[in-house]
Amino acid sequence: METRIATNIETELFYSIIKYLTKTNWKITIEYSNELFDKGIDFDLYQLENNEDKILFVWTNWFEGEFKATTRNIQIIEKHFGVSFEFGMPEYLDNSNIIDERKELLDFKK
Repeated sequence: METRIATNIETELFYSIIKYLTKTNWKITIEYSNELFDKGIDFDLYQLENNEDKILFVWTNWFEGEFKATTRNIQIIEKHFGVSFEFGMPEYLDNSNIIDERKELLDFKK
């Protein structure tokens, strides 16, 4: 399935999407550690899974949020929130190794 990266997602919408998904059978499987002083202040990261589907979210206070998902899941989120996402140049999610590179800072919940 084709994946895309939605960019420039305002903070409130970013966290609302995660909250909505966790109420609709999506599980947080990876999260930027709650023990880190800058969680939600400078940086945040979540990976959500629903069966074989995965959505990876990254947020920073400089660039707002971005997430990588299948086109189908992006369309579902857009419809639910009544928005159309931008697909510009991502700050973090163009790096396919982001999880491995930051694994010491992440909590794995599987």
